[in-house]
Amino acid sequence: MPIEYQEELAIMAREQGVPKAVIIRKIIKKSLKGKHIHPATGSSLLSLSKLGFTGGPKDLSSKMDEYLYGGK
Repeated sequence: MPIEYQEELAIMAREQGVPKAVIIRKIIKKSLKGKHIHPATGSSLLSLSKLGFTGGPKDLSSKMDEYLYGGK
């Protein structure tokens, strides 16, 4: 952590009369508030499999980038 952040953190902790860890947790909590946390990859893939998509180009796995991004 840059020294400037460490100093600011120490000042905030001293002013509030709490350990630096409490200040860090508050900052993290505020930063994450309202953010959507994506589910783990396994559950995402399971959700996709339940949609029932079938078919598609036979070379999809070997040319995925071409299909996704339109070229090589």
